[in-house]
Amino acid sequence: MNNTTFKYLRPISPVKACELKDKYGESSRFWAGGTDLLLQWKEDVVCLDYCIDLSFIPDLDYIRKDSDAVSIGALTRVASIETSSELNHSLSIIREAAGELATPQIRNTATIGGNICRAAPSADMAPPLLVLDAEMKFVSASGERWVAMDAFFLDLNQTALEENELLAEIKVPIPPVETASCFLKIGRTVIDIAIVNMAARMTMDDRGILTDVRIAFGAVAPTPLRIKAAEEILLGTDVSTIDDTLVGKVSNKVGDEIKPITDVRGTAEYRREISRVLTKRAIENIIQTLQGRLNS
Repeated sequence: MNNTTFKYLRPISPVKACELKDKYGESSRFWAGGTDLLLQWKEDVVCLDYCIDLSFIPDLDYIRKDSDAVSIGALTRVASIETSSELNHSLSIIREAAGELATPQIRNTATIGGNICRAAPSADMAPPLLVLDAEMKFVSASGERWVAMDAFFLDLNQTALEENELLAEIKVPIPPVETASCFLKIGRTVIDIAIVNMAARMTMDDRGILTDVRIAFGAVAPTPLRIKAAEEILLGTDVSTIDDTLVGKVSNKVGDEIKPITDVRGTAEYRREISRVLTKRAIENIIQTLQGRLNS
């Protein structure tokens, strides 16, 4: 059994927080919104002898847009992301995913960093960040390093973060103008965690040829992941020639590549079939948008 109490620590900067993590090691946990961590502690899933509360560090709560990227502080509330005017056009899938995460009450407390670092396969914020080529800024007492989102998730509930590091920032490059994206989610209810969630984005050149294709899924494998074999089928294709046969081929490839499990929310086969359906919907949505731009 865990202790019924823990020692509460409130650092004033990311570096101070990492110094406390160095000092207390595995007996301590970083606390952001706490929506998952508190439940884990109560259920004896994690040890929480020392709680390092990050929520009073102002340097980690922001959404900033410059000419080539949007930077999101790890402590930015999901509710703030849901309503941010900086996340527009093809970046709006980040905002859409935020709006699908649990209840308004939880979105007002939960942070984007907490949702990502929990490394749950069903994390709603993960697929959009994967298809948008996000980069993650890790901070420790000795410095900082950047890790691509594609290399962030290692296994179930495991990330590339070292024990003494915290996630400080998520940097999302602004996609080219001729880009369209889509986020989709299926859950038992509108506030439940995903049975399956996914995001896709595609970029075309001025001739209508797809020059970049990204498809990512959550809740269908031990980690959120890109389906690169499916992406390759569409890469280099003229958007005006994409038909039901090609869409079906991509959807079937997604079904072949994922590794869903059966749990209380759905069977593995249901997840596989839903993944095919969502792939078809996302491709049709995106291609319709791109074709409209090409013809305008």
